[in-house]
Amino acid sequence: MSGPQATATVPVEGVVWRTRAALVLEAVGAVATIGSMIAVIEVCRELLAGDAAEGRLLWLVAAAAGAAVAGLTVQTGGRLLSREAAVRSQESLRAGVALRLRGHPVARPLHAAWQAQGTALGRDLVAAGLMVGRAGSELMSAVLLSVLSIGYLFWVDWRMALVTLTPILLGFLTFGVISARFFRDMKDDYESSIGALDVVGPRIGLDARINPAGSRARTAAETRASALRLADATDEFSGFFITRIGTLLGGRALAEIAFSPLTVLVFVLVGGVPMVRAGWLAPADLVPFVLVGAGLAAPLLAITYAAEEAGEGKKATAQLAAFATGTPVVPDDETPLELPDRGVLTVVEPEPEAADRLIDRIAAAVPPERFAAVGAEPAVVIGPVLAYITADRVDGSLDDAERAARIAGVHDVISAFPGGYASVVGAEASLSHPELQRIALARVLAGDRDVVLLDERAFPGDPGVLRAAVEDLRERAAVVVVSGGPPGATAGEFALTNAGRPAQPSAPSGEISR
Repeated sequence: MSGPQATATVPVEGVVWRTRAALVLEAVGAVATIGSMIAVIEVCRELLAGDAAEGRLLWLVAAAAGAAVAGLTVQTGGRLLSREAAVRSQESLRAGVALRLRGHPVARPLHAAWQAQGTALGRDLVAAGLMVGRAGSELMSAVLLSVLSIGYLFWVDWRMALVTLTPILLGFLTFGVISARFFRDMKDDYESSIGALDVVGPRIGLDARINPAGSRARTAAETRASALRLADATDEFSGFFITRIGTLLGGRALAEIAFSPLTVLVFVLVGGVPMVRAGWLAPADLVPFVLVGAGLAAPLLAITYAAEEAGEGKKATAQLAAFATGTPVVPDDETPLELPDRGVLTVVEPEPEAADRLIDRIAAAVPPERFAAVGAEPAVVIGPVLAYITADRVDGSLDDAERAARIAGVHDVISAFPGGYASVVGAEASLSHPELQRIALARVLAGDRDVVLLDERAFPGDPGVLRAAVEDLRERAAVVVVSGGPPGATAGEFALTNAGRPAQPSAPSGEISR
């Protein structure tokens, strides 16, 4: 049986032309800015030379003022366009991801695919917005400022320009060597170091999960041993990470010292004074190198930061687009359980991986328009809270969302947001893992799905919320509760599975062996 497939397009209406226009305006603004600065420097050179013509001075002052005003105006327009393009781009990507999630309600396979790319939805949405709204325009402006400034210095005197650029080149070289070594070491050692953290979890067998006799003592002993192993592995990883990051930060600190205006100014004076005394350079010609050279570090550093943001944003945008337009992977095997038309089926599956496979098979067997679920993985909550909770109900209202949120125990949390139910998750509302799961549960409670799957692992230590949700849903949907041990919210039929397959015939929940 093939699972539901969901595809989504990512609209970019209005984003492309705004981005291109913003880049053009940034370029014009950068040229105007450097033109204004050069005009001011030329005024200083004329005055120091002592033979300045009054007409030429007035023309240079007028040019500097006009260029400064034009540059500020044009760059402001470019930044506004960039910001609007960023908002539109983020909304387009968010809509595409949300559409795919609606097409495949179980988030666990999607989370697995996303984690395989080494990223997260919220972080990528932010990175994509930064690239469109800031990194691209800042990179364009910084590159033009740097190129035009360096070109002007070489026009004044090429020998002095080389002296001025020496500390900057040394800083780039130092940071490049240290960064290359850092990434080489991280590539070789990071996976092995972080992998040690994945093998220290407690291993609790089926008997300890199902049979209460002696299970508490065995579980406690295994948990204590696992905690000790985790502490040792965490200490080793922390030492590895601190050492590597310390090296990288040290290299960046050295590079920034070399880039600093004081370092450049020292080089300009040490190299320029002998050249002036030797008659190779006029005293007035030191002014461009003192002013432009000392300020050259800022756009060069901006290039490195903006290029890093642009690279991350480009990668994030590609991954978001691929995720939004991709097809979720679902298993082909038949569902091993017969689902009720209404009521509750509680399934006990001690092995987490087998429980995940079981959930995937159930999801694949039910059409997406009839199915809703809250899995163990953190729910992906996107956009305004009200729109998310009522997304599975055509006529969903604020009253429906509030009723569902109260049952899920998250109404007070939402009400505390600045915009209440209108708050946008990630931008105006920050949620913890349990709060995400409860908002996802509220969406299920507010929806009108025929089959609802609830994973007890999504609500550790809080069976009351799950019991309230089951009680609300049991009369209007087929509710499947998946538990890893003695279930905290049992009702209706009961099934025990082994590796995702029935281990015994279904029986009333009152016959559970405890």
